[in-house]
Amino acid sequence: MQTNVLHSDLIKSLKTAGHNVQTVHDVNLSGVSDIEIFNYAISNYLFLFTFDRGFGDIFTYNIAESTGVVIELINSMSKTEIIDTAVAFFSSEYNLKGKLVIIGLNKIRIIER
Repeated sequence: MQTNVLHSDLIKSLKTAGHNVQTVHDVNLSGVSDIEIFNYAISNYLFLFTFDRGFGDIFTYNIAESTGVVIELINSMSKTEIIDTAVAFFSSEYNLKGKLVIIGLNKIRIIER
């Protein structure tokens, strides 16, 4: 699966569904450390949405201080499933402040930190 195409299609789908999406590229954070990205999301009251499981490391990231960290597990999903699952999740009403969310194809885990 080509991730650049996936990312652009996912971003387009989320925006079309009415969501405010900022990428690391949009905010000039390409190439910075993950902790800088995490801190940017916190200081700007943004959800951090990623495919990178590393952001779920509670010893590195203070998820309790975040607006929410959402990790989508994409390994066994098709491009369409990845996009549809993300759009459906973000179109639902959840209070994610201080929570870690793991999204799979058929299951969502919301963990409070």
